[in-house]
Amino acid sequence: MDAIRARKNKCQRRLQVEVRSTTDVSPSLTARHIDQVSGPVAKSASPLLAIAMGPTRIALSSLPLDWRCLLIEKHFTSQGDRTSASSDRHVISMFVGVPSRFEYRTVSGHFLARENRPGTIMITPCGPAPDIRLHTPSELVHCAIEDEFTRGVMDELDGKHAPCPVFRANVQDKSIQRMLAMLIEELETERPLGRLYVDSLAHALATRYLLLDCEPAVRPETRASGLLPRLVSRVREKIEANLDTDLSLDNLAQETGYSRAHFLRMFRVATGLTPHQYVVGLRLSRAQEFLKQKGTSIVDVAASCGFASQSHMTSVFRQRLEMTPGEFRRNASGALG
Repeated sequence: MDAIRARKNKCQRRLQVEVRSTTDVSPSLTARHIDQVSGPVAKSASPLLAIAMGPTRIALSSLPLDWRCLLIEKHFTSQGDRTSASSDRHVISMFVGVPSRFEYRTVSGHFLARENRPGTIMITPCGPAPDIRLHTPSELVHCAIEDEFTRGVMDELDGKHAPCPVFRANVQDKSIQRMLAMLIEELETERPLGRLYVDSLAHALATRYLLLDCEPAVRPETRASGLLPRLVSRVREKIEANLDTDLSLDNLAQETGYSRAHFLRMFRVATGLTPHQYVVGLRLSRAQEFLKQKGTSIVDVAASCGFASQSHMTSVFRQRLEMTPGEFRRNASGALG
């Protein structure tokens, strides 16, 4: 009981800080769903509008969230032209909805026509972007990855040097499609999985982006040894001490002294789980212990164990134990007599 009260108070203090921190944010940016059109004011709000191919409405954005290394948005873009555009981020775009048609200016100055079916990827590295003529209304998912983060991932690629990314249209890549879909799902869900999940996806996406043009022989060796047991224990202690917080990939990797890339590979070899799966398992175990105690509300247990909400905890219980927290509590009470 005392442990739950202490963690509940800690969560409330953290929530108060987060609420105060949002008072400096424009009211139009305090929700994931944003309704904006391209223009001087909108461009100052969303960096992705700088590369919009025509008049654009933002239907969904991660801008108000604490996703530190990437920005993902869903855009509805009308026919139009993009000229003299540039971006300070690497942008991966995926066409969704109905097929669309556009032309882009090649390095020789000629326009090349492209027809994109849903799932087609377009790569726009940071820097100047080619001129584009969009001929059909289009729905796109854009993911902008910070250049500094991308350079950091490049440094972690076991000394392998990937080619400098260049603009590419009409790319088909199932891995990128899947990761963008997972990020959009995380953005849309009412039960967000948290920073560690997003960090891991961002790292995987940046790695895939950098190695997209590499031959298999150039790609870094994927075999890795597992983390030493003492390092796994250190990571576990870090997680358990901060289970009610939104853990990050950087913080966990720092406990081992390895880069994020090495930590992700070695942790999975050692435990058979991703860091996010491991954290969810620890949260579930702690929730089970708290639910065995009388007088604790399920809402308080969820907050104390780091779940995004009671419904998030209920979802995890259903997936892992095939029962709700309430059913688990009743079964535990019956077993105890």
